[in-house]
Amino acid sequence: MNILFDISILNTMRHEQDIAKAILKGTNLSLVDAARLIKNILDFMPKNSELTPAQFCGKIIDCGKINYRAKEMSFIEGFKLYISAKAHLRKDSLRDIKYLGSRLIKNSPEFASRNFSTLSIPDCETWLNKTFNTPSQFNKGRTFLHAIFEFALRKEWCGKNPIKCIERKRVIEREIVPLSIEQVKKILENAGKIEGCLAPAALLIFAGIRPREVRRLCWSDVDLSEKSITVRSVCSKTGGVRHVEIFPPLKERLIPQPPEQKICPKNWQTKWRKIRDASGFQNVWVQDVLRHTYASYFAKRFSDLPRLQLNMGHSNLNLLRSRYVNLSTLSAHSARCFFN
Repeated sequence: MNILFDISILNTMRHEQDIAKAILKGTNLSLVDAARLIKNILDFMPKNSELTPAQFCGKIIDCGKINYRAKEMSFIEGFKLYISAKAHLRKDSLRDIKYLGSRLIKNSPEFASRNFSTLSIPDCETWLNKTFNTPSQFNKGRTFLHAIFEFALRKEWCGKNPIKCIERKRVIEREIVPLSIEQVKKILENAGKIEGCLAPAALLIFAGIRPREVRRLCWSDVDLSEKSITVRSVCSKTGGVRHVEIFPPLKERLIPQPPEQKICPKNWQTKWRKIRDASGFQNVWVQDVLRHTYASYFAKRFSDLPRLQLNMGHSNLNLLRSRYVNLSTLSAHSARCFFN
């Protein structure tokens, strides 16, 4: 009886081996290889698991299928393809992307050489903190990384965007004091000494147009008869079109040139830096101070924030109230002088 029982077990084992061999046929895996793989999976099975060993192995395999990628791409190589895909952007926008990506790569090549799929949330947060020192810089770097990981997702180089789980840092805006009338006069005086520089300087001061927007403007955007400057969508930071009022001190400094000609002269940024330095602002120039100056004098002179909002190109009044309008150092007389 025992002999017959042993023969039955042996026949069953041989039958199962034949089935296993048939299943593995063409995979170049032996029964021993398959057994080892299964054992490796089962080593991670919790002792109190409610799943059967077969169910647990199946779950692990399903997870692997979800996370497996046929395509892998390193950050460095992916960045090159990302740049190519963004070639249609404005030159300054593309320059910002190249700068941020290059800074991340240069600062931490050990992260940049890895594949997108292997970069975790802690990796990316460490990378950002190591590369960018201030909250505003950190947020810019985060925005860039978020965009390139979205690009990687579409290319199937990774399964998720880790940047979504990284919080933006709080930026405490410091108070920006508007320039005095004497400081404004000094800038205009020095701008007038360099050919072609008075008009763009006046636009920054008396229209509050953003520096990058001024660099994109042509003389065809200036309508002196309508007393209006059109900031077209291709020039605007936000992509929308807006019209900015021309006040007397700006109008007298806008001498029309050929319509297709840029308002800013060649090498404008170098010339503009020289103007600022000559006006007493070397190494102390505050970004956007002229835009703040315009907004503050406008609010003091006209007390019309909705009108100012249209000129500034803001979607609502919140930013004007919280950041741009600083009236503590201005008098009604100085505001009249500014627009006279």
